[in-house]
Amino acid sequence: MRTVNRRDFLQLAAAPLFAQLAAPERRRTFEITTRIQILKPAGPTRVWLPMPLAVAPYQNTLGDTYHAPGGSAVMVENDDLDILIAEWDEGVEPILTVTNRVSTTARTANLTTPTVPPPLDAHVLDRFLRPTKLIPTDAMVKTKADAITRGQGTDFERARAIYDWVVARTAVDSDTRVDPNVLVVHLARPSAIPARCVWGLGLASSNATKAQRCRAEVYLTGYGWVPVDATTARLFGSWEMNWIAFNYAHDVVLPRSKRGTLGFLMYPQAETANGRLDSLDPDTFKYEITAREV
Repeated sequence: MRTVNRRDFLQLAAAPLFAQLAAPERRRTFEITTRIQILKPAGPTRVWLPMPLAVAPYQNTLGDTYHAPGGSAVMVENDDLDILIAEWDEGVEPILTVTNRVSTTARTANLTTPTVPPPLDAHVLDRFLRPTKLIPTDAMVKTKADAITRGQGTDFERARAIYDWVVARTAVDSDTRVDPNVLVVHLARPSAIPARCVWGLGLASSNATKAQRCRAEVYLTGYGWVPVDATTARLFGSWEMNWIAFNYAHDVVLPRSKRGTLGFLMYPQAETANGRLDSLDPDTFKYEITAREV
């Protein structure tokens, strides 16, 4: 069994990537337990699990405990993507149990007065303007984004126009397959607005197995990273605290994987000698996530 605390990692390096926020008035602490079982292992088995974002103004990681009987588990830490990797040899039943303790707070950006200075290095935002496998910014997307933001001068006005369009569109077409927050990022980047998807987990109930959710952030001059939730919450400039963030990575290369990249990492992943498993297939990949407030 291994317990680690990542709360103090990367504090200085990550500071320019987040908006400056007022001191939180109230915090909630959650204990999230994930149990993964590979039902049809073949040869060596490897599992990857996204871990809560260690450095963010709206959450603190308070410690992680993980247990992989008969196997090994190691944390791979990057600036904005921490992954737990567990491995088992052939003949060992692959079962992984992970407990994360995370403190969260409601998040509200000050949108009345521009008080956030620009980053010392403007290039730190460049990667949040580039296309990805999941979010291409080709001519068709650019044309749509230009039509939505026509007549809007500032980046604040353009971001708000995009948000309003997405909310109106998804309210009318509830069957759309595109996540509304992914769509916000999709349209913001070709509009010269740095934007990112934040992949995470909802904590509205004790059963969080299917509660993976994406939220969005847009970087606005003078306001920093502004939270956006264009789903049923309909929030521009704030987030509720019943959610934890995993990461905002795209085109993810899983360490030690023999397969290609992932568009994003929000669900557990696994590979056996037969290849990468479908984490949503209950016949081969069983996992459950429970959450409780402490």
